[in-house]
Amino acid sequence: MAEFAVEYLKQYWAVVPKGRLPATVAEIMPALNLLVNAAELALKADLIRSCSDSGGHSLPKLYGRVDRLHRAEIERRFADAPPNVNLRILGSEPPTVESVLATYEHGFGWSSVYMDTRYYAEPTTRVRSEDAKGGNLVKSTTYPIFLPVVVQKILDVYRYFSGAERLKRRGAVVGHGSRDAGKDQHGDWGLVPSSVGLVVLRIGQFVARSRGGEFREEYVQFKEARPPIYCTSWMYGGNVLLFYPVGTEHPVDGEAIIDDLKCEVWHARSLGMHPRDLFLLADALEIPGDVQEFRPGNSLAR
Repeated sequence: MAEFAVEYLKQYWAVVPKGRLPATVAEIMPALNLLVNAAELALKADLIRSCSDSGGHSLPKLYGRVDRLHRAEIERRFADAPPNVNLRILGSEPPTVESVLATYEHGFGWSSVYMDTRYYAEPTTRVRSEDAKGGNLVKSTTYPIFLPVVVQKILDVYRYFSGAERLKRRGAVVGHGSRDAGKDQHGDWGLVPSSVGLVVLRIGQFVARSRGGEFREEYVQFKEARPPIYCTSWMYGGNVLLFYPVGTEHPVDGEAIIDDLKCEVWHARSLGMHPRDLFLLADALEIPGDVQEFRPGNSLAR
């Protein structure tokens, strides 16, 4: 969704008239449709990544569900944007993110700008509102002055709070396309667990689960005895990844048997990961509290 939002914003700038106001409705409506959709997708990308409700098309309602820290950063960056700086120089009060998004909540009275831009070319007999049928739609429309800036700031903040960027701020060695080679690697990103004080145990699909897909008792007992700070098996070829903090006892990469459970240790190598899991891992590392360090001890066999 974020990638589509970026592309829609690019297309908006390519389509909207340059250096003048639109001369016709046809000049503005396609561009406005691209822009409103870019705003919606940018907000929904943040919400979905944060496991929040992303339903509906209302921009103010979607924005209201965005994480409080993310909203604060969007608002700070928007307040510092050139249009708002210029308004303050002139002694005028700049708009807020909420007020800009609210402008697109209502179009011509019977629908939102989202609906207007999708169905404006349809005859008014197709509009569901009885008051609108046969009406004249050729009237002034919402001209986007601040919304392109808001969309760009939402996208900038989406990147700023991505798992990769948050982990980098903790000193992580992480990058797109940097994972080690291997047929069991999944995800487009590579993370070196040791760079953030972690070790990862990758447990094979049929070591962790039975043929029927149920977790085996030995795996469940292992995880209960050694609770990880984060675990995932989403789109990793059936493998389970368990993340542990490490102290001074650094594990050795490679295949291992720990407490009779066969696994593969990832510490100094670059482990393939998906963006969603980088984000959730960053969440896990930010949670305060005592955690159990990974200590192989005498239970480690090779």
